Amino acid sequence: MATTREQFEQRLAALGDAWITRRQMRELAGVTEKTVRNWLAAGPLAPSETRTGPHNTQLIEREAAATLARKRLFGPRDGTTVPWTGPRLAEEPRRLSHAPGEQWGWVDIARRRGVTPGAVSNLAKSYENHPARPFPRAAGRGRDAAAVSEWFLWYDTERPGYAARREEGRIPEVVARLKSALAGPEDLTTATLAEELGVAPAVARAYLARAAEQVMGCHLLIPRSAIAGLLERAGHSGTPEQRRERVRTLLRRGNAPRKHITVGGTDYYKKAEIDRLLSSSHVS
Repeated sequence: MATTREQFEQRLAALGDAWITRRQMRELAGVTEKTVRNWLAAGPLAPSETRTGPHNTQLIEREAAATLARKRLFGPRDGTTVPWTGPRLAEEPRRLSHAPGEQWGWVDIARRRGVTPGAVSNLAKSYENHPARPFPRAAGRGRDAAAVSEWFLWYDTERPGYAARREEGRIPEVVARLKSALAGPEDLTTATLAEELGVAPAVARAYLARAAEQVMGCHLLIPRSAIAGLLERAGHSGTPEQRRERVRTLLRRGNAPRKHITVGGTDYYKKAEIDRLLSSSHVS
């Protein structure tokens, strides 16, 4: 599982909107877009919990989305025999039982963990070079069951966070790449970074998000999504959607600043230029 309960609740607290997009739900839960689609297909929300936003974007009521994500990430499997995808954390840390000298393959481990073999394989790959707790290596046709059992006891007890471990050690590299893009400036897409690093787009997206947290503020750049918050602090009395619409109107003006750079699909602006735009406009 990519997200611990603590990480989930921290992300949820940072979401200020009453209605969120599928992309926000995906980032909240730390899962793929396909996973969110599967969740919504398996457990459709009530009509009152969804609405259509700008550009026909599906919006989901924040608490309904959080309830569904909590159930899928941390709840029981509703009595079904179909395993969740993803390397879930066990509810209670315990050693997996095994016979002396037993060897396990992916299917053996997956059955004991209640997940798919692919999920276990991906988890093992992510931790294969961990400096303190590398996933037990194969010997012959399997892995030592005792070593695997001890590893999962550590994983469940420490709850290290799957996504965080995948990223460990490469963030400085991505930070340097982002600074190089800013020097251009040149837009940096998720696809470009994924190709340069030889990682999946989802991993590259996580890298960029972490790097942007470290870099963009130091360069006095803000994402377009943050401009509505500046409007609110400036005294705009409308609803969140009205503030977002106001931002769209302001940025369409002939004297509006142009985006400085696009990183992973997010447009960033120079904060000083946005401040000037807001101060010269009637924002209430």
